[in-house]
Amino acid sequence: MCIWRNPERTMRRIFPEASDYRTVTKTISSKQREIIESRLGFQLLPGQREQFQYFSMTGKYGKQIGTIIAASQKGEYGAIEFVFGLDTNLIIKGIYIQRSRERDQSFKKREFLDSFVGRNIKDVSSFNELYKGVKSTGTDAVIQGLDKECITYKEIVLSNNTAK
Repeated sequence: MCIWRNPERTMRRIFPEASDYRTVTKTISSKQREIIESRLGFQLLPGQREQFQYFSMTGKYGKQIGTIIAASQKGEYGAIEFVFGLDTNLIIKGIYIQRSRERDQSFKKREFLDSFVGRNIKDVSSFNELYKGVKSTGTDAVIQGLDKECITYKEIVLSNNTAK
């Protein structure tokens, strides 16, 4: 699980209209973990295997306006931490790098990060498939991390909502 650093200060980077947020933590069952890892093609890291956490963003009058996911993925020189937001239609609204120690900083360029904005996570089975030509350790980690978080969100949050 990745820590969202300074949420009160940074929530408006993605949701300028946000007034508050609520932390949501969901348990990942062993069956759900198997499905997620099968779709990913790799195992979830320790600390990501039992729980999934996201932040429900609220605007005026407490109405939900979207979701923030704070994520981390292993890079060449340590964890790359990033934060992204989904609007209520599951479209990526924004993404930024929170912390990294990578030498190659190409994954921090706005051109790369903004290429995810506007994509609906329901329509994308794998960002890795979409970004085959974009390769560096950092970009690979961000792409894998986005895949991991979006697939997990779809399995843990959306599957439960459609079952009701």
